[in-house]
This record gives sequence, C-alpha cells and structure tokens, in this order.
Amino acid sequence: MKRKGLVLISMMLILSLVLTACGGGKETPKETNNESTGESTGEPTKARDKLVIATSSDAITMDPVQNNDSFSGNIMAQVYDGLVKIDMEGNIEPSLAESYEPSEDGLTYTFHLKEGVKFQNGEELKASDVVFTFKRAIEAPAVAHIFGDIDPDSLKAVDDYTFQFSLKEPNAGIIAALCHPAAFIVNEKAVTEAGDNYSRNPVGTGPFILKSWSKSNKMELTKFDDYYGKEPEFNTLEVRVIPEATNRVIELETGGVDIAYDISPNDVSRIEGNNDLQLFRTPDYGTLYMGMNTQKEPLNDIKVRQAISKAIDVEEIVGAIWRDVGKPASAPYTSTIKYSLAEENEPNKKDIEGAKKLLKEAGYENGLSLTITTNDRQERIDAATIIKEDLKQIGIDVTVEVLEWSAFIEKLESGQHDLFMISWISDSPDPDMVVYPCFHSSMAGPGGNYAFLNDPEVDDLIIKGRRTLDGPEREQVYKDLQERVMDLSPAVFLYNSEIVIGARNDIENIELTPFGYHRLYPITFKK
Repeated sequence: MKRKGLVLISMMLILSLVLTACGGGKETPKETNNESTGESTGEPTKARDKLVIATSSDAITMDPVQNNDSFSGNIMAQVYDGLVKIDMEGNIEPSLAESYEPSEDGLTYTFHLKEGVKFQNGEELKASDVVFTFKRAIEAPAVAHIFGDIDPDSLKAVDDYTFQFSLKEPNAGIIAALCHPAAFIVNEKAVTEAGDNYSRNPVGTGPFILKSWSKSNKMELTKFDDYYGKEPEFNTLEVRVIPEATNRVIELETGGVDIAYDISPNDVSRIEGNNDLQLFRTPDYGTLYMGMNTQKEPLNDIKVRQAISKAIDVEEIVGAIWRDVGKPASAPYTSTIKYSLAEENEPNKKDIEGAKKLLKEAGYENGLSLTITTNDRQERIDAATIIKEDLKQIGIDVTVEVLEWSAFIEKLESGQHDLFMISWISDSPDPDMVVYPCFHSSMAGPGGNYAFLNDPEVDDLIIKGRRTLDGPEREQVYKDLQERVMDLSPAVFLYNSEIVIGARNDIENIELTPFGYHRLYPITFKK
C-alpha cells in the first residue's frame, strides 16, 4: 500500500528522469541504410543534421486511436501533441491548451487553446478539431475505456479556441488520461481526406512529419518548419527497427545509430565500459506478466491457473534474466503507480507439490499441453523458456511461440492464445490506466484485457476506483482490487521494468519518461 513516504519516493524517482549527457564530443560515422538487413555501413561524416534511433519493434499504427502500444506511442509523440502533457517532474501541464479549468462540481472541463498553432497540412488548430478528435477516441474500441466517462453529446467548440466537455460520472483520473497518446489531437480535414489510409499518413501539430515508413525496417521523419514550439536542432529523425538487442548495441558502438532503446541486461556493462557511449536508466510504470486466457479450456478453471502460478518462482526468473535491472514483481502493478501493493507483497514462490495437488483436483493429474505466446524480445523468450521448464515439473508440456510484434498483438486481441508474455506500461501514475484496460471485462481483447478476465467484483472495484477522489478510501479500493485479481490468478506478475537506453557521447538533453515513450525533439548535439 503506498503511503505518504512512498509517494515522496515516487516523486524523487520522477525528478531523476531529466538526464543531461556528459563527455567529449566525437565525430560519429554516417549511417547508410541497407534495406534488407537494417544494418549500416558506418561511413564517417561530421554532419549532425540527423538523429538515428534503434528500437526493438516497429510501430503498429500512426493513428492515435487505432492501438494502445508503446512502440506506436513512441513515434506518435514526435508527430502529435495533446491538450496537456506530463512534465519531467510528473506534473500535468498545458500543451496545446494554454490553460484549462474544471467547473465547481468537477464534471465540466473547459480548455483554452493556443492561437496560431498549425497542423502539418497547413490548417490552423481549432476547437472543432478537438471535438472531432475526442468523438473518434470515444468510439474507438482500442482506447474507448480511457474516455468512456466523457459524455459525447457534451463535446463542444464554444468558439474557435475554446473546447469543453462534461463527464457522465466523476472520474478522478480524467486529466491524467488526457496525457495518453490516444488523446493526441488530429486534424479533421486530414483524417477525413485520408480515410482508411490515415494510419500511415498522420497529420499532427508536433515538430516532425512522417516522410516514409518501410514496415518492420525504418521510419523517416522530417522537421515541421511551422512548429509552434521550440525548433528541434536536427532536421531528420530516423527510427530503425533492429529486433536483436546485441545488434542494436553494435550499431551504437560503430556509430550507425545515435541512441539505442531496450538495452539488454547482458549489454549494460558493455556500454558502461565504453568511453564513447553513455547509459541512461530509470524506473518506469511497467509490469511484465505471464497472462492466461481465462475463457479458454483448461485455463478457464481457476485451479489450473493457480497450479501454474505455484509452479513459478518469480525471483529466480528475474535474477537469471534481468539481474540488477528492474526488480521482481509482487502485485498487478508497480510501486511507482499510486496505491500499489508491491511494497507489501512478496514475489510469487514455487510450490511444486501444491501445484500438482491443484492439477489433480482439476482433473489433469495426467498432464496437459499449452502454448506460451510472446513477441520477439529476447528477455521475454528467455522467461518463457524458464517457465516452460518449471511447468514441465508439474506435468504441463509447453510450446513457446515467438511472433513479430503486430502479429503477436493481433493474436492476443483475437483470443486464440493460451499463455502469453506481455508488459503493460501506464501512461500516468494513476492506477486506473492499468487496471481498467487490463482487467475490466469490457476491455477483453482489443481493449487490453488479453486474459479475457470477466469478474463482476473486479469490474465493480475498478469503476469505484474511478469514481472516488484520491485519499484513504480510494487507496482501500485499489488494495481490495489488487487482492481480488491475485486471488483469481489471471496472470503471474513477473517483473517491474526499468528503462535502459544507450547513447553516443555527443548526444545531450535526453529526457526519459516512465510511461513508455520519449519526446526526442529536445535532444541536442555536443558542439
């Protein structure tokens, strides 16, 4: 349970996110792309007009309301802006909105837009675009849960620069929800004209325009000259998809990329020992878990799910794979999010005899076969492999299935899976941003509830948490909710993640955020 002291600790962690690079500037090799391999030739140049990023997976879409994944959010954060945003101290501040205020009853919110802001198609931002944006978001299955308390009939352009909406019911986290990428403002004309092609032809108010996208290989973005904010120092942003962690580090070492995301624990010391590189680390809002499809036999039997849980030792897995990066999970969400039980609970322990007993009671004393589905991130494959061996001890034969990110998400959304490995990273420190999409029955499949959990008590607690203002009563709701979820065993919570990024030494002003995507446009190069 998070008390005042833990809140202070959380704020101190968030304060530590503003990281400024140090070290001597060096001439870095020029990146020349090979379309078939995604590797660079490393030809040297002094030009620093381009920033090159290596990421482990491609974006799924560039339409804010089509999907709810961090890889898409990472790119959309360079193209779009929202009405508000979370700053590096964890505070919510205006962005496209110059200011905003709630009504006395807390149900109506009025936003005053900045004037003269241009979209990347030359259109000026107007309140009508904001109305259009939220109408789309409220109706979109992937993100509707974030905005479900907004009355769609209340969306109103009071004038060209004033937007207003009302809530159907109180929602303690509604302003935090507006920081989510799904609330990035789109241009009505651009969306209407592009139709089904909009997801690959985004138009925002952000500092970069998507120029080209070679799926599962590379994205190239160019600077938007009419951006209303501070002009980025570089004209081109290139995002390269390099799934193998070691290959991302090699590209970083040779200068093929300037920044590499998702550094493997195996490569941390390698980067720390290289004087040409720098390492950035910070706790995030993410939890990796092995989920179970509760609507599919035999996982619809709670005894089977509990048996699987008892066969797994979380500390053993985290120690073997992540070592000193992040920490073992002990609750449905991490201690950096409000009201978590992570500091009170112990990580899941192994109890082979207890697991066998439960399987026998469920009628599976002769064993059964299951598949663990994961994306192609190595740490998740390794965790699935360890779990495979753990479950073998209780007579469960496991196949590990590895899919590319978009195919992985498509399978989870369709409910075809048995067990699965995934992380959920909240876009704010409010617990509603985790528990509603992951555990509310209305979110089964595309909404994020990949365990297809359907429990009336869980649903009621989630809604009660939304309706209750921050304080002891809300804290107790989320404590009860987490305990209920753990009793139902829809997942084994494995790992509270840490963001680990490597960069060349001539990169400055990297801002790491705990919510899964990072604004790259403040980055500068050491002269």
